Amino acid sequence: MNITINNREVPVAEGETLIEVARREGFSVPSLCYAANAQHRSSCMVCVVKNCATGQIIPSCSALVSEGMQIETDSEEVRLTRTLSLELLLSDHRADCEAPCRVACPAGFDVAAMNRLYDRERYEEALELLRDSLVIPATLCYICAAPCEKVCRRGDLGSAVAIREVKKELVSKAAAKKIRQPASNGVSVAVIGANPAGLSAAYHLRKQGYEVTVLDKFSSILAPHIPAEQVPADTLSLEVEALKAMGIAFTCSAENPQPDEYRGVVAAVHNNPDPQWVAPATKSKQPARLVLEGRRMAEQLHAALSPDKKATAGQDAKMFNSAYSRFSDSEKRILAAQQLERGNRSACLYCDCDKKVACKLRRYATEYGIKSSRYAKSSICEALKRQAAGEGMWFEQAKCIKCGLCVYNSNNGFTFKNRGFVMQVALPEESVGNVTKNLADLCPTGALTL
Repeated sequence: MNITINNREVPVAEGETLIEVARREGFSVPSLCYAANAQHRSSCMVCVVKNCATGQIIPSCSALVSEGMQIETDSEEVRLTRTLSLELLLSDHRADCEAPCRVACPAGFDVAAMNRLYDRERYEEALELLRDSLVIPATLCYICAAPCEKVCRRGDLGSAVAIREVKKELVSKAAAKKIRQPASNGVSVAVIGANPAGLSAAYHLRKQGYEVTVLDKFSSILAPHIPAEQVPADTLSLEVEALKAMGIAFTCSAENPQPDEYRGVVAAVHNNPDPQWVAPATKSKQPARLVLEGRRMAEQLHAALSPDKKATAGQDAKMFNSAYSRFSDSEKRILAAQQLERGNRSACLYCDCDKKVACKLRRYATEYGIKSSRYAKSSICEALKRQAAGEGMWFEQAKCIKCGLCVYNSNNGFTFKNRGFVMQVALPEESVGNVTKNLADLCPTGALTL
């Protein structure tokens, strides 16, 4: 038979669902409770479409094709229904997508990722992550107001994670001789100004293979951008040596530099920059924000110089961020017990989501322009209460949207508990051995993770 989807006639076979047909024909239809080649039941209502022949809004993951259907997949009415469904799901989703420390950091540094590596004694990987984001991390620790520590959720349990001390320790463990120089692409570029933005631009350009020279009229790195008395000389020296070990050259001159012989120029500081130079887009003097600006300028220059037409500059689109308020008393007791059991050196709660990149709920909330749910959080589950789920998996009820995929695709493993608004997905302890790793891939949120 034939049906129409968005005014296009489409051949279909009896027994096919609308979501299968729509996606096969190239129409984008979101869904949280549906997974191809898996048992599922319609529950999330994010996949709804409209059958204009009847005027009905129907779930495409369970509705079967029938003669005469006239389907709309992306009308204003359909998007409004999907948005409402997403907002209702978010009202019962007690979770942080990003940890508050990352949200508060002017450079957007992923503190929790660093802490995980640090706690597993993977110091070199933690330091590489630090430098890729902050370039001069230990130096920034002495001049930053540490908004990350002020909003740390660990503070609800007594004291915040000593984030700056972890960064300083990681830098102190570093050895410049272990740093490998990126292969050269043969293109020489200049960075004018050894302020945080300039050093950041130099670092990221060098990682792309450019031969980088930092030009400044001051003989001391970061002077006068950062007062010398604020940062110990040995700390600054460690970080500058790391940049030099990468192959970045530094040249000082009493006059304003005139970089005529370079293919490209980043003017991190210059009163009269040439129109062809890449210049800052912000007047901020906040050091961590300048580091982020330096990365942006490096991306912009790379996009202009790279023969690869796919090279692009700019920041990623801002993703939706779920967040919850302070911990309740019962949550504090649970988290304190978990902390004692875990015993990690940093004392981090790892409150960010393990699936913050892959989470479908977050992706669709971003796509449908949701900033925050219009409904108050009402989850009856405690935040960050994690249960070992076998085969290296963790189950966190507070992030579960009750789609049922783990229930329908496990044999006597996950199950539904209670009915109505208080219904939950649960994993009885005696059933832990019955679940398999493939369920983590089926889970559309961070409720079930490896």
